[in-house]
Amino acid sequence: MAPQGSGWMHGLVKSIPSGDSVLVIGGTNQAGPPPEKLITLASLMAPRLGRRDNSNKDEPFAFDSREFLRKKLIGCQVKFRIDYAVASISREFGQVYLGDENVGLSVVAAGWAKCRTPGGDQASNYEELARAEQDAAAGEVGVWSKDPAVTSRSVRNVPEGFDAQALLPAHKGKPIPAIVEAVLNGSCLRVTLLTDSAETRYATVTVMLAGIQCPAMARRAAADPAAAPDAPRPEAQPEAYAREAKHFTEVKLLNREVRVVLEGADKYQNLFGSVLYAEAGQPVDVAEQLARAGLCKVVDWSAALMAGGASSLRAAERVAKDARACLWKGYIAPPPSISSLSGSHFSAKVVEVVSGDVLVVANVDGSAERRVNLSSIRAPRMGNERRGQKSEPWAVEAKEFLRQRCIGSTVKVSMEYARKVGGPEAGEAAGSGERTLDFGSVILPMDDKKKAGADVAVPNQLNLAEMLVVRGLATVIRHRGDEDRSLHYDELMQAEQRAIKGKKGVQNKEREAPTHHVNDISQSAPKSKQFLPFLQRAGKAQALVEFVMSGHRLKLTIPKEGVIIAFSLSGVRCPQGGRGDVQGEPFAAESLRFARHRCFQREVEIEVEAVDKTGTFLGTLTMTAGGLTSAWVTMNGGRFNLGVELLRAGLASIHPSFQPERHAGGEALQDAQDAAKLARACLWKDWSPEVEAAKAAATAAAAAVAAGPAAAAGPAEVAVLGVTEVVSGCRFFAQRVEGSRANWLFQQLQDLTPKAENSAFEPKRGALVAGQFTGDDCWYRAVVTESPRADAGTVKVFFCDFGNGEALPPSRLRVLDPSLVSLPPLAHLCTLSYLKVPGPAEDFGHQAAQCLNHLTGGRALQARIDQCERHPTNNAWEHDATPEWHLTLGYTPKLEKTLDSPVGDDDAEDVTDEEEAGEPSVNEQMLAEGFARVEKRAVKKPAAKVLLDVQEGARKARMGIWEYGDLDSDDDEAAPAAPGAWGRRR
Repeated sequence: MAPQGSGWMHGLVKSIPSGDSVLVIGGTNQAGPPPEKLITLASLMAPRLGRRDNSNKDEPFAFDSREFLRKKLIGCQVKFRIDYAVASISREFGQVYLGDENVGLSVVAAGWAKCRTPGGDQASNYEELARAEQDAAAGEVGVWSKDPAVTSRSVRNVPEGFDAQALLPAHKGKPIPAIVEAVLNGSCLRVTLLTDSAETRYATVTVMLAGIQCPAMARRAAADPAAAPDAPRPEAQPEAYAREAKHFTEVKLLNREVRVVLEGADKYQNLFGSVLYAEAGQPVDVAEQLARAGLCKVVDWSAALMAGGASSLRAAERVAKDARACLWKGYIAPPPSISSLSGSHFSAKVVEVVSGDVLVVANVDGSAERRVNLSSIRAPRMGNERRGQKSEPWAVEAKEFLRQRCIGSTVKVSMEYARKVGGPEAGEAAGSGERTLDFGSVILPMDDKKKAGADVAVPNQLNLAEMLVVRGLATVIRHRGDEDRSLHYDELMQAEQRAIKGKKGVQNKEREAPTHHVNDISQSAPKSKQFLPFLQRAGKAQALVEFVMSGHRLKLTIPKEGVIIAFSLSGVRCPQGGRGDVQGEPFAAESLRFARHRCFQREVEIEVEAVDKTGTFLGTLTMTAGGLTSAWVTMNGGRFNLGVELLRAGLASIHPSFQPERHAGGEALQDAQDAAKLARACLWKDWSPEVEAAKAAATAAAAAVAAGPAAAAGPAEVAVLGVTEVVSGCRFFAQRVEGSRANWLFQQLQDLTPKAENSAFEPKRGALVAGQFTGDDCWYRAVVTESPRADAGTVKVFFCDFGNGEALPPSRLRVLDPSLVSLPPLAHLCTLSYLKVPGPAEDFGHQAAQCLNHLTGGRALQARIDQCERHPTNNAWEHDATPEWHLTLGYTPKLEKTLDSPVGDDDAEDVTDEEEAGEPSVNEQMLAEGFARVEKRAVKKPAAKVLLDVQEGARKARMGIWEYGDLDSDDDEAAPAAPGAWGRRR
């Protein structure tokens, strides 16, 4: 307060406690809050306001009297002088001027106060006041009104037992007119509501400013443990800058008309809201002004309640920090983030969802990948089967939600901060075990089509972190102090509040998370083979790509069946990547990236054809084209075949053992590879037609030499064979009789094997050894078919030159002489051409095997090789091994003309009855005995005419399998078997 001549002083009106008193403060050019002085207007007496607890009500016209003075003086500069003081009540009485206007005289003239009875100290202008009072009484204004209705309405009807929480449902987020009656501390106010509703008008509520916290005015110091028990505790002391914060708020708000916007309530039922006051005709948030002045701190726990977010508060707080204002005078800015990621913005494509809060994104051109952790949230952790860790509740749902919404989509990424996690364990060097995680916000743009199809208004872009939090699939991290956080932190806090209110996901403690049971058969060959019929019957099946192992090998989940399988593209081979010190093949990384970016974690459609011996399913995979625009994709309705596109891009080749002409989709694969060759793409960059033709010729010649005379001469070659082992009624092993080195090999084994050292010999599975057959104690070449077990005492072997097997003790095994290893096996796995014979476990299977053994035992038979497999199995001892030769056994050259001539050929008439009376082949005899039938896919072959006639005779005679009727309606004969994945018939 500035003293003036003749005792006059100037000051600012801070509050109006009643209709006859004014609280004035001095200037603010000194440290701390300025001095205050309460002045009662001399010789005046205004009606008294009631107590806040409503123990006594207002006197008539008390509120109107106070409002008249408040509206006239609050926040104004005034001139005042003390006329007299009453020490007994510690009050000072004087006159207050607003400019040239005597405020006391104006109050009396308006009828809002009465003059005190003369006697004792009086105002210097008492006579003037008395005349004004007489005029007011004559005019019946203010307290002089004689109208009972007016007098009744002048008393406020303050609600009793008012529940402040009842305001939230109807008024949350809406501005409520109010008058600030008291400032408890810088961020806590007591206000009187001025609503239109009788239930809430004049109600008094306490409101905490949302988003900030000011220093407390009274925080009692801790008691001294060394002091006496009855010693008084130290007086409560305000925190640093508590007085300044309170004074700041009082100057801005005390006794002012404001708008209160309720935001919510905390767990202690305290109301939080924003308080707006008018300044230059514009609404101003007092919390923002406090933050800018450095008199408060932004707190997350109440900022989460703010519907509009606390971004403006944080911006104001940063201004105070930079200016080192008040609470921030000793503030030291944290060092820049590890990777200086703030401000790094880019567009990328989501190629993998690792968990509910971790993504892997790639540049738009797919050249580089980057792992991004969603800022300021934590989703439930996924488990690790190898470590025996189970997924946390809702972890699968969080990951699946993120996968469905953004996999394969182009997003906007804003990198915000990075953190180091982990650290060295005991005995490790400093820095070991540490890794840096990059955190950022990922925004999913919404295209016009999605917005048009939505039922409600959809924003132009969606924050993935906010989408997870609002659905209860993630929680918001509570950061400490100046810790880096998401730029959208306030929106995340609000989303979490909505999830808590709606009891969504992890925020619902009463609901158990869904359970997930999946059968992983990708590592079990027996289980895969058992499951094969289900997939074949289903035809096309929907699947989800769980992992991409290489360009053509994937791990898939089939949701309908609840299984995880290993899957490989039929007929397609991609370059293999390196392992350890082994260098990968060229373009292995490119083919892996191609498959990963196009189908990883996508929903695909598969059609399974077969399963290999490792339990990997073979077939075709198609899916939505995505970014591919090739002609093949266009012709197939926007879907593409992964194998075809890999071949077309030059990142794969057709498997050497795959025969496109014998496969339903083989033509498309061959066309794609031919197109890649002509374009010299990737693997074919050095391709030349001349070089390829030369290599094909050399390969064919080498194969012919290795396979022997029969293969070189073609499928019509005739050879003399001796059957060495009968496996079933249609499968057997045979040796060539002519040109065979069996006798020479036998003699070499008997001469060299006994001399071999056996002390340190440990046979391993697949090893070629010398085994002593128990039937004659002679040595023969053998393959170890199972890994030896210590408890078994024997080793299972397969005599590869004869086709039989035996379990031998280790004492009967020797290391095979190296000179005998390179010689190919002499026994060939064979089957009878065009015939279907019951298996060993089927009816008549045992009798069929006995019949075949009787027909072939101890005889050298002439045979025609009708078909020779180009790539037979190496493990001929397995029950499902592919036969190397398809034979007409016991073949008689006299029948050549009859079997191969087409029906109706005139030359067939030249065959005499004597020529046709030759001994029938073993194939015919098996049919005649009723132990076989002709395959339906072979009925149109000219060579099958005689076989069909023989079969008809056995059927009419009800021989063998025809004993109980025809078999034409059997399911397994309904259609010819589909070609296998590598071109072979199953």
